[in-house]
Amino acid sequence: MVTTESRSISKGSDLLAQSDLRQSNILSDYERARAINIEKNNARLRALGLISANEERKSNASAWGLEEKSSNIKRKPSSRPPSEGCRKSRRLLKLPSEISENVVTGGNEEERQEGIEKEREAIVKECREARQRAAMEVARLGVESAARENPTATYEHCLMRIRSMTKKGLINRVRSIERAAGKHCVIKMAIFKSCLQDENMWELAKLASEALERLKGLQSPP
Repeated sequence: MVTTESRSISKGSDLLAQSDLRQSNILSDYERARAINIEKNNARLRALGLISANEERKSNASAWGLEEKSSNIKRKPSSRPPSEGCRKSRRLLKLPSEISENVVTGGNEEERQEGIEKEREAIVKECREARQRAAMEVARLGVESAARENPTATYEHCLMRIRSMTKKGLINRVRSIERAAGKHCVIKMAIFKSCLQDENMWELAKLASEALERLKGLQSPP
């Protein structure tokens, strides 16, 4: 039977295969092993509803060094004068814009923030639904094995703790999980990150996400 986890690993491998294969040759043995660990951990976390599809995709791409870099390239302005047939500015010619006024190309700060909020809501919604599916699937195994098979059984407990902790305490908790780097550190950090997202603490969730990325490369899922 093909599981969500195995399909996710397959997608990550396909991403690497479809990219410029020379990139994989640039990576050292350590970097390749680290990328594989991250891919496996991402598949596990996605199946448990602790990261979204977008978070998984970005993490895998970063692990293999496949981030989009074209936006950082600056083009030098041409020193040649415009040719006679060159397109003229519609503004200078006092003509109406070809783009509808309702279409925003750059977007102002308010619209940008609105887009961020929608993306965050989608992440939380997707992860909640995935956690519910994982819990229902695990329930079939019986009560005794549920906690062992489904690490997110501690999710509600973590959520309750977060609501009672100060900002400084939450930051220290992120640091302590990363420093300990125990057998289940990836799951613990992912739960903590997801709980912070649920509580709309996105600044702290970003801190936990960065720590999670570092931990995922250290070990494969237990």
